[in-house]
Amino acid sequence: MILRWSNWNFVGSADGNNLSSRSVQNSKSKALEEQRLLKISIYAVLGIAIVSVIFGLWSGSGAITFDGFYNLTDAGMTFVALLVSRLIARGDDERFQYGYWHLEPLVGFVSGALLASTCAYAFINGLKGFRAGGDAIPFGPGSIFVGGVAVASAIMYFYIKRSAAGLNSEFLEIDARSWLMGAVLSFALCLSFVIGFALRVTAFADLAPFVDPLVLMVAALGLLPFPIVTLWRAGQDILQIAPSELDDQVHEVARVVAEKHEFSDFNSHVARIGRQQFVEIGLVAASGSSTKSFEELDQIRQEISDALGREGPGWWLTVDFTADKRWI
Repeated sequence: MILRWSNWNFVGSADGNNLSSRSVQNSKSKALEEQRLLKISIYAVLGIAIVSVIFGLWSGSGAITFDGFYNLTDAGMTFVALLVSRLIARGDDERFQYGYWHLEPLVGFVSGALLASTCAYAFINGLKGFRAGGDAIPFGPGSIFVGGVAVASAIMYFYIKRSAAGLNSEFLEIDARSWLMGAVLSFALCLSFVIGFALRVTAFADLAPFVDPLVLMVAALGLLPFPIVTLWRAGQDILQIAPSELDDQVHEVARVVAEKHEFSDFNSHVARIGRQQFVEIGLVAASGSSTKSFEELDQIRQEISDALGREGPGWWLTVDFTADKRWI
């Protein structure tokens, strides 16, 4: 746990400024596991994307080609996420003294923007194809192919979701949601192609060419909520909007500690940037109160830390003591 203690101009407490060896080892293990899962996801999505683009171009299906290019974009952003994950695992340095946590929401925002743009472009192309009379594509092989992609995507979703449990990784959360969305959309494509195949042997055979552009538009609209959610969450972190749950918890802990130790006032501030959470608590001594020793102040700090119940390199806690309310 990264704890930055400050009393007046004193910065102390070796226990507060140093991570335990167990915490450091646990953090490294989580970082390595995150990177391993991201690598597996990159290889899987890259393979599916390349095969989808090739099959989509061969079959003339705009929906399958779009799905392939969407996955290629997703693979590229997952690779960037892997690089950022490695930077975060390095910790802080002279240039970035709070570490590289701020890059996590930036990657999420760029990824969301690119994927949302891809969806918008695909919807426009689908609309053009629909107005032009559609395309005749081999629905039989297409349904088999996207059915296989749906199964593979579902397997990857469950694997990433289960393996990432407890890692608290926004990158892996985004990746798992992407696999789930891909599985749902591929299943929808499979169902649509089966319907298109069936239409060819009915009195509505003239409608079959419209299935592919219609599916392309539906797929684009169906995928659009995912990057929008990613944009929203990343935007909140970039703007440092205080998480309400964390804010309520910190405020309550500060209130209880202030009452228990007879401080006249208190204040608290919280912010989240990716996985990094910043918490600052200020406690104001009552007028004329006796001076507390550094040991007593450290005990109060430890009490606050225990009450919050959080630890790890993504946790930055500052506790200030003062007799002048202006300093909080």
